[in-house]
Amino acid sequence: MKRYAIVGPPNVGKSALFYALTGYYVKTANYPGTTLEIHKGVIRSGTEIVEIVDLPGVFNPDNPVDEDEKLALKEAVEGDYDGVVVVVAPHALNQGLRIAEIVSRHKPVVVVFNMSDIWRPPYTAEELSKKLSVPVIYTVATKREGIREVKELLIRGLPKSELRPTKLDVPPHVFARSAIFSRPALAALFLFGIGVATTLLLMALIEGVTPWGGQLPVSLSSLLDSLDTYVSDIVANSVGGLLGRFIVEALWDSVLTLLSISVYVLIAFMLVIFYEDSGLIAQLSKAVERQLARIGVPPRGVVCLFISASCNVPGVTTAKVMWGSGSRVVTALLTPFIPCVARLAIFTAVATAALAKIPYLIPLAVFLPYAAAFIFAVTASFIYRKVLNIKGEAMGFVPPAPLMWPNLGIYMRKVAISFKEFISKAGVLIALVVIALWPLQAFGPGGLVDDVSQSYLGIMGMALQPIFEPIGLPWQVVVPLIGGWIFKEVVLGLLEATGGLDIVAGLPVPSIMAFLVFTAFYSACVATLSALYKIVGWRLTALSVVINLVLAYVASLATYAVFSLLP
Repeated sequence: MKRYAIVGPPNVGKSALFYALTGYYVKTANYPGTTLEIHKGVIRSGTEIVEIVDLPGVFNPDNPVDEDEKLALKEAVEGDYDGVVVVVAPHALNQGLRIAEIVSRHKPVVVVFNMSDIWRPPYTAEELSKKLSVPVIYTVATKREGIREVKELLIRGLPKSELRPTKLDVPPHVFARSAIFSRPALAALFLFGIGVATTLLLMALIEGVTPWGGQLPVSLSSLLDSLDTYVSDIVANSVGGLLGRFIVEALWDSVLTLLSISVYVLIAFMLVIFYEDSGLIAQLSKAVERQLARIGVPPRGVVCLFISASCNVPGVTTAKVMWGSGSRVVTALLTPFIPCVARLAIFTAVATAALAKIPYLIPLAVFLPYAAAFIFAVTASFIYRKVLNIKGEAMGFVPPAPLMWPNLGIYMRKVAISFKEFISKAGVLIALVVIALWPLQAFGPGGLVDDVSQSYLGIMGMALQPIFEPIGLPWQVVVPLIGGWIFKEVVLGLLEATGGLDIVAGLPVPSIMAFLVFTAFYSACVATLSALYKIVGWRLTALSVVINLVLAYVASLATYAVFSLLP
């Protein structure tokens, strides 16, 4: 079986080429000793099978500075491959040719000139092949142009020849349509718009809440509530007893939790992969890169963080598409600081219940957790970078990738494969943890309980109450936060079960604001932590829990102190 690697600068269509070549024959793996996830696929032609490995993008071929670049170049040069496919494109042509020149000293190389519908050199493929002294194929991967020629060449095998250094000048007009978002202010505004639009779309589809505050007649949440009632009634009538409770509260709730979060993840994957394949992420992140880097936010992670405002799980999961190990790790670790839609529901319910007599403070109460989350996310970024010795990646200059419409077939394959990875890697773990935590809610020292205050979960809340006395929170409000580790939607249910929603109405404003700020980012739910574990490992996941808890507590104390000074 022949084996080839694909390498090249970022944003030249490597991923589109990989999926066009391999189709559905895709599996993922992690390089040993790294959190870097790679894709492997195969080309099948009769009895011939060719394996393709998609390597990370390389910004600086002469002086790689990031783990991804170093690994990609080392693999391309030293790995067990029969040849290397170097992908170039008009906006990163000479950089790609430099990669091909370096790799061709050690391995047979073919230069795949992708996005050739935008611009191609004034040579035929044969003429350019002779000029460079290595095979050249013009492709448009999103339209599947040139894919057959690439497959046939790889099946035959690549000839060994060193690339002859050649500089090709790309006309300035080629980049004209790539400059639409080159102004940082416009790019930042558009990024914000993407985040808001994504959040509103998910709120409408999942919760049925419209941007103008209305309620849609049908939503996923209402359908799942109806399904939950139907299944619970059947189990109660046909099984009942302890077994019935276990089936409904543990097994069935784990299924509902996975169903709910899977829809969030699927829609978020569809949006993020579209942003990526269309070139939008590359355009926007490049324009605001320096401004975001100054305050410690990984620029390529800004869209992932905006996606996290709908649900943290896809925010963490999609961080794996980012270039740069440092940015990938920091982005994943910052995701739990972004309040998701489920937490927005908590903010709205608590603020409405607690501030009914002073309604003009309700908008402030809902906005405050987001402002605090942003400030402390920047703080956490500084901590993570210092503790993990992560420095900003020196990317070098790469012109913005052109905007384009993704190929529908390739796009749907990437969505399907990404969603399948999530279900297989995190889905089962999410369901198992929900089941494992059920005894804490259902049992107490006296056995099976109906009152959550008598359960082990309630006892844990009472034990934690002294910690929250400085901000004036009783155990009935603290206990639901423990349930938030299971799923943030659980918090509202437990607030009702403990009478917490009635109690908050009698709390002073400083305590209410402190509670909302603490709730914003004290910890991710188990689904997010499961996804985070897959990206950064258990040590950094545990560190994330500790840092989020500490900073959330500090933020709540500061919030309580500030509002206590106000008249």
